[in-house]
Amino acid sequence: MKTKVAIVGGGLAGLSSAAHLLLAAAEQYEIHVFESAAMLGGQCASWLDAKGRPVETGIHLDFPWYHNKDALFAAIGHPLPLKETDGNYYVCNGQTGQIDTLLAGKSVLKTLRGLATFHGLTPTERLQLTGFIFRLMRMDDRMADSFDHLSVTQFLLDQKLSAGIRQQLALEAVTIQGLRAEESSAASFIKFLRTMYGSMGIFDTTFFGAPLGDALVDPLADFITRHGGHIHLATAIKSVTPATAGPARITTTAGVTHEADHVIFAVPGYAVPALLPAELRTTSPFAALADLKETPIITITLWYATKVFTDGNVYISPRDREHGPIFDAVADKAFHWKDWPKLKAEGSIIQVLIDAADDVLHLSDAEILAKVSQDLARFFPHCRGQAPIDATVLRLKNTYCGTRVGYWSKVPRKHQTGLPGVWLAGDYTAGVYHYGMESAVISGKAVANELLREINHAGFEILRPRYLPFVRV
Repeated sequence: MKTKVAIVGGGLAGLSSAAHLLLAAAEQYEIHVFESAAMLGGQCASWLDAKGRPVETGIHLDFPWYHNKDALFAAIGHPLPLKETDGNYYVCNGQTGQIDTLLAGKSVLKTLRGLATFHGLTPTERLQLTGFIFRLMRMDDRMADSFDHLSVTQFLLDQKLSAGIRQQLALEAVTIQGLRAEESSAASFIKFLRTMYGSMGIFDTTFFGAPLGDALVDPLADFITRHGGHIHLATAIKSVTPATAGPARITTTAGVTHEADHVIFAVPGYAVPALLPAELRTTSPFAALADLKETPIITITLWYATKVFTDGNVYISPRDREHGPIFDAVADKAFHWKDWPKLKAEGSIIQVLIDAADDVLHLSDAEILAKVSQDLARFFPHCRGQAPIDATVLRLKNTYCGTRVGYWSKVPRKHQTGLPGVWLAGDYTAGVYHYGMESAVISGKAVANELLREINHAGFEILRPRYLPFVRV
């Protein structure tokens, strides 16, 4: 008899759990994936609108330290469609200049050259920033954890960095954590930058050559169903009763009950406690999960009949709602998707991302579009006089657990919950990485390994970044 596994959540963490179990021992497991939405993917979802145009949840990058994601897609026999660009760019005071501090070019030397010529800082500040980055790379994770009680803002002040450097680094806190620097955990900030600057090949950042539904989600779903797994779309879960003397019981909002030997929660951490019996919600680790807050984002997609941008790079702006643009990042996805067979657009598909969008959620779609159009023309001269033929505003109020101050003291450091047959998967559980595709895949892989050990089956190696020699690990 097969071991029944119920996976609550059809994002990348849930799909990774299912795929790894089936890769290792399809004959041993009966897999059921339950997704409340009408499509899989979660934060990586994409779809075609009523006019057949692609819509995506945000601007997604592929980093070279995503080894576990790459290994998973190699194992299922699906080569990822990736596109390289010339580099990435930074918007400062109405000017566009190359940035080599967050999303850089092809070598460490280019990064250092970018720092040396970065127009937003004085020569003294450039040297100071370079020294600060190297100090970060000499920290290890334990040292990084010691700064969890500080915000990024306070941490940078304590480092006695100039106001110009603090503004630049606050940009990176927003971009990598989706939070304002004054509320974001300094520990997460340090961990991410250490990985970013210290990893071998870090500067070979690429983009996906298709929307993530086609690039990542559909191939995993196809693999799961071809190997006997079951996917239940538009099936919201009302409650989960953990196994005691018998199997766990999973009840949908429609009143249908399923039984399983194991339940993997692959939903955002803050959503887990509400699915459990009341007496369990205040126990460890669920009480801590309830304190994790979601971080909203807004993704605007603008369709143009003609080419607007001249490249496929991503443009990143400083977090300054008073003087800077309303958005945090801009990219023309038509460049990335130009070889995607379903692409019908001949002009530009401009994606605009607003991170930590809680302060603009009250604005109407029309107000957001007006401000975005105004700022595009202000910061990008080639956008002036260009009007989109259509636009959409996608509000994602519950995207991921924001790494606020104190985050690392709350999140579980293991996937076992202490309840028989109940597991946690999700980007928030992955340790070094706090969110993103790689974190989600790692969490699913780790949970699969734990279950595989129960049947004495060999698991999968968790691949870690390959660091430069002078980086502490």
